[in-house]
Amino acid sequence: MSSSMPEFVMPPAGDAPLPALEQPVTVRPAHTSDPDARDEPAPRPARRRGIDWRHVLVAGVVGAIVGALVPGGIQLAERAAVGADEDRLGATAMRYLTAIVEGRAVDAEAMVSGSRAARSVSDAVLQSAEPIARPAVRLVHIDGDEATVEVSYEVDGDEVVRPLTAERAAGAWQLTESLVEPVTVFGNGGAFVPLIAGEELSMAAPSQLHPGVYSFDVQDDPMVTAQGTAFVVDGDRATPTEAFYEATLDPEVIERAGAIAVAVAERCRADGSCPEVPDGDIQHDANAFVTALAPTHLELRSAVMVGGPASMSWFDLGIRIVRDDRGAVTEWLCTPLNEHSAPTEPCPAV
Repeated sequence: MSSSMPEFVMPPAGDAPLPALEQPVTVRPAHTSDPDARDEPAPRPARRRGIDWRHVLVAGVVGAIVGALVPGGIQLAERAAVGADEDRLGATAMRYLTAIVEGRAVDAEAMVSGSRAARSVSDAVLQSAEPIARPAVRLVHIDGDEATVEVSYEVDGDEVVRPLTAERAAGAWQLTESLVEPVTVFGNGGAFVPLIAGEELSMAAPSQLHPGVYSFDVQDDPMVTAQGTAFVVDGDRATPTEAFYEATLDPEVIERAGAIAVAVAERCRADGSCPEVPDGDIQHDANAFVTALAPTHLELRSAVMVGGPASMSWFDLGIRIVRDDRGAVTEWLCTPLNEHSAPTEPCPAV
C-alpha cells in the first residue's frame, strides 16, 4: 500500500485583491456645500454611567447629620433669644435701682408704669437720705409679655430682697411695681410741720418714700426745738414704716409752766372753784407739750397730778406765752384748770 504526502499549492500572487479596510463614515456639515469644508467624524453615542453607591452613601450620612443638627440649632437660637430678653429686663431693673441710688426719685418712678407715687416723690428728699447699697438683679422669670425680676440691695446694713413685676410694652420691658413705700408720721409737732430737706411731710396722710435712711430737719425756736428720730424705709409695702416727730420745749419753759399749773390747782382748790381736785399733794408731772406756735406767741399744756400711787388724779392747764416782735416774753396767760378754752387770764406769779 503506497502512501503519498499531500501537496500544497501556493496561490498565485496577485490573483485575488485584498479586502479594503472600512473607512470611517464622515458627515459633511449641512450648513455648507463648500467642497473644501472639513469633514468631522460622527459623534459617538454617550455612555450611560451606572449609579455610584458611594455618593449615595455619603449623601445619606450628610443628610442624617444635618437632620440631627437642625433641631439643636433651633434650640440654641431660642435659648439665645430668651437670654437676650432676660438681659434686657435685668438692665431695666438695674437702671431703676441706679436712679434710686443716685437720688433721682422722679426718674425712677417714670420707669414704673402707672406709678401712683410719680407726682409725690422728691429728688431733694431722696438725696438727703442715706442711699441703698449693693443693688443687684438676682433672678429673672419671663412668661410671655409678663415677667418678675428679683432685686436685692442693702438698707442700713441689712439686705433686702424684693420681687418686682414687669410687662412688655411696645417691644420694651417696663416695671409695673415700685419700691416706694408709704410712711406715716406720728408724734406731737405742735405747730411745727415735719420737714425733710426743707419739704413737708404730712402727719395727716402717709408720704411716699424710696428705700433709704431718713432724718427730719431740726427746726429751732427760742423756746422750742422740733425734731424726730431717724427712720428706715426698706421698700417693702407689706411692712409699712412709721416715723416719730415731736416739738420739745426748752427745759426752763417746762419748769415754769409746771410751777404755774401747780399754783393754779392749789388756788382753785382753796377757793372752792374746782372741787374735783382732791386733798393731797399737787405735783407737776415734769412735762409739757406745744399746741400752737407763732412768731408772737406760743401755746402749751402742762399737767399736774394729785394723790398717791393708789389713787392718782390728773389735771391739765392751758398756757399762752405772749412775745413781742423781738421774741421777748411779755405775758403769761392761763385757762381755768381742766378747760380747753383760749388762755385769757393772767397766770399767777411764781
